[in-house]
Amino acid sequence: MFKKTAFFVLICLVISIFFDQVKAQNNSGPSDVYLQGTQLMVRKRLSDGSLGEAKPYLVKGVTWQPASAAPKDGPSPIDPDVTVPYGFFFDWSGRYPQGHEVLNYWFKKEASNRYKQDFTLMKQMYVNTFRTYNDFGDDPAVFMPILDECYRQGIMVIMTVAGSRADLDSQYYLKIVQLYKNHPAILMWLLGNEWNLDYNKYYGFATVAEAAFATNQAAINIKQIDPHHPVSSCLGDRFIDADITNTVSWVVTSGAPAVDVWGFNIYRGKSFGNFFLQWKVIFGGTTPKPFYFSEFGTDSFYASSYTLVNGYQADNCIGVNRQDIQAKIALRLWKEIERNLSKFNRKNSCLGGLMHEFSDELWKVGSYHVGLGGLVNYRGPDNIDGTPDDDTSYDEYNTEGFYLPRAHPDNVANEEYFGMVSSSRQPKQVFYKLRKYFCRLSK
Repeated sequence: MFKKTAFFVLICLVISIFFDQVKAQNNSGPSDVYLQGTQLMVRKRLSDGSLGEAKPYLVKGVTWQPASAAPKDGPSPIDPDVTVPYGFFFDWSGRYPQGHEVLNYWFKKEASNRYKQDFTLMKQMYVNTFRTYNDFGDDPAVFMPILDECYRQGIMVIMTVAGSRADLDSQYYLKIVQLYKNHPAILMWLLGNEWNLDYNKYYGFATVAEAAFATNQAAINIKQIDPHHPVSSCLGDRFIDADITNTVSWVVTSGAPAVDVWGFNIYRGKSFGNFFLQWKVIFGGTTPKPFYFSEFGTDSFYASSYTLVNGYQADNCIGVNRQDIQAKIALRLWKEIERNLSKFNRKNSCLGGLMHEFSDELWKVGSYHVGLGGLVNYRGPDNIDGTPDDDTSYDEYNTEGFYLPRAHPDNVANEEYFGMVSSSRQPKQVFYKLRKYFCRLSK
């Protein structure tokens, strides 16, 4: 009797494993994502391999850069068996590899280390979408488990596939699209991050117009190999400029018309102001293209005083952590978005938004592209490693920020405090406020 029961259990186990494998294989097809007027329509890939009913999609999410506190050192992106300094990611003469190369390598490693915990928290917050700032590399053993976990948690991804001129010129983005395009967790492709702003150097092109033409060609190229996902691109808040080719209006209508959906990083304080009207005006009497807020919100540090350096840098910030203010502003901005969602009214053109950001990032102050903090000496004034004067602020909270009048309640963007959760993944007040709000939007 015991042998028969054991044999029966074994048979059941084998059958269960077989059907799990079949299910996994059936999940390998893409979800079907397309535009219908101003609505983003999604037919999700179901667990049995079929496509679900087409429904208007609401982008209800966060930006996700999983890197938080930087380690002092780690594996080299050139040779992982060699240990190189991490900590501060400045570029300097003689550093090899350069700081930005180490940082980008670390980002991808952190995605693998953090995704299970982060996606579980996102699911608890009722987040259905996140945006990346880089891809997860070209190794299926790395990127497939991350995307599979997204699918398991019911979260879709706006995947950045190009962030520089080198990415565009080399057509590296096509390699990533080809590798990822059949995964059901992909929602859209994204080209760049507010590349139309001066500080971002237009991807590395000489002008906004050149960057726009390159973005347009990339969008055309992507759509030739992937008919199942729209192509998006992210712009900064530049509606007015002396040079017409620098404006959002010119970029959207003339510079890169092949882009299907536009993302905007908008920081205007407690309200989006006249943004929704500005978007409609661009298209005159025609139907506006759909857009989403690719970044918005505020940080949780309230600076009561600071020293202004170079006209934009807020140093020596003194203040307090005001999570309540961050949460209040986030909820207020989301209620503005709700009134303008295309999902509920086809006359609207807003698809939703991504709060910036999921977690606090402690590496930001003292890094090459953020421009905060000074060039540091790891070993401190005594130039001896491992003594108390060593500078280890790369793994601590720092209050330096950018002076951005009217963009934040204290006029300062404190870069290490924007998270919905802390660097150690402890939910902040904004997490709980938005969880309740997102839960209601999900019904």
